[in-house]
Amino acid sequence: MLQHTLDLVASLPFSRTILVTVPEVAQQIQTTAEILINSAPEAGQSSSVRLGVQAAPPDTGLFFLPGDQSLLDMATIQAIFSADNGTSIVYPITTDGTPKSPVLFAPRFREALLALQGDEGGRQIRQQYPTACRGVQVPNEQALWDVDTPTEYEEILTHWEGHP
Repeated sequence: MLQHTLDLVASLPFSRTILVTVPEVAQQIQTTAEILINSAPEAGQSSSVRLGVQAAPPDTGLFFLPGDQSLLDMATIQAIFSADNGTSIVYPITTDGTPKSPVLFAPRFREALLALQGDEGGRQIRQQYPTACRGVQVPNEQALWDVDTPTEYEEILTHWEGHP
């Protein structure tokens, strides 16, 4: 799943791509991204976010792509970047309005991202700055599926194999 995201990101014109992961995963993937090892993943998602933000160039937008969205596509990424005005938090939403990943943060949210604690990641920032949020509908809502359970993993495999 992660390899799909890395392959997709490699085709984008980012000035710098950073992968924050654990050693076991880093040894199994192929990427041109800079790899940062999170030695404290038990501290929650915020520990990975902080590592990535610290390594990112200052005064640039910060685009967070989770590695568990194996159906993510270029159309989704383009929809997010098309909605960017340089000052917002932009993310895809489902038809019922549920916010999903990936998420693009304007440079002004850098310090707030560095201050994150726990396992909620950027959700905390969205809640703190609701007027800065821009949810966008994407062409293919299946591209937003993520895998958090064995059942969801099986559903993704079925989709990849083209079965109903």
